[in-house]
Amino acid sequence: MASVRVLTFSNIKHIIGEKLFSMETNSIENLLEQLIDKYGTALKQELYDEEGKFRKIYRILVNGRNIHILNGFQTELKEGDMVVIMPAIAGG
Repeated sequence: MASVRVLTFSNIKHIIGEKLFSMETNSIENLLEQLIDKYGTALKQELYDEEGKFRKIYRILVNGRNIHILNGFQTELKEGDMVVIMPAIAGG
């Protein structure tokens, strides 16, 4: 397990009650499981749709890189990594 920093925004920050905090974890998947275990149904419903798929309105970055260009939810985390969970940015 590695100590990582987690930065949250929007509804996620509201549910968790903190913008920046540290967690011991080893992957994005494990991080999300731990957060849902700790913060319950409200967080799960915010992050996942009715089919259990991660909502496209959120992005997860590790050290500034989208997990989709890394190893997705299987992305391994190392000591000191910064994980950002944020709403997707759209414009027109």
